[in-house]
Amino acid sequence: MSRGGYRNGAGRPGWHAKTAGKLAVDVRKLHRDGHLSGCYRTTWTWSSGASIELETSPDLVTLVYRYKDSQGDWRAVRQPVTVTRTPCHYGGSRPWFACPRCHARVAILYLWNVPACRKCARLVYPSQAEDAIGRSWRRTNKIMVRLGQAEAGAGAVPRRPKGMREATFARLWEAWVREDERREYMIAVFMAKFPGL
Repeated sequence: MSRGGYRNGAGRPGWHAKTAGKLAVDVRKLHRDGHLSGCYRTTWTWSSGASIELETSPDLVTLVYRYKDSQGDWRAVRQPVTVTRTPCHYGGSRPWFACPRCHARVAILYLWNVPACRKCARLVYPSQAEDAIGRSWRRTNKIMVRLGQAEAGAGAVPRRPKGMREATFARLWEAWVREDERREYMIAVFMAKFPGL
């Protein structure tokens, strides 16, 4: 018999800090924008108003930014980060950051007091703290996005977009129906635990 509270079936505890909303630098974006092919200086600004200066070269990226410490004082950071590369099967190479703390090969560094990989910063992905119903909604939303619709809300029904093959739509429709039935069952099980509601 299954035991547990309202988060029964959830992943990690909901109080873990999440990657969503954290300031991060992605080496893949630097590579796509051509900043790792020579020596460049650029500034990234986020919608929150935070910004970071990046001094880049093919094998080193220096991150320059400020952050507020626990006492509310501003601290300046200037952290050089090594860029390593792994060969691709069809030529070329793929860049990676070497985490300044653990030296692991990572694509994303989070701007903590010192730039760090997700593990060193002790962050989890939002999906790791979802319960079973939340994961079902996320899968349903992915199906709706594939169908060109904004998202799955209450009463939203998938429609075949123009140009999509019937077989593809049928496969996505079946996946949507399965998720809808699975979620309805999980909600019914959850509600049965609280008969007074």
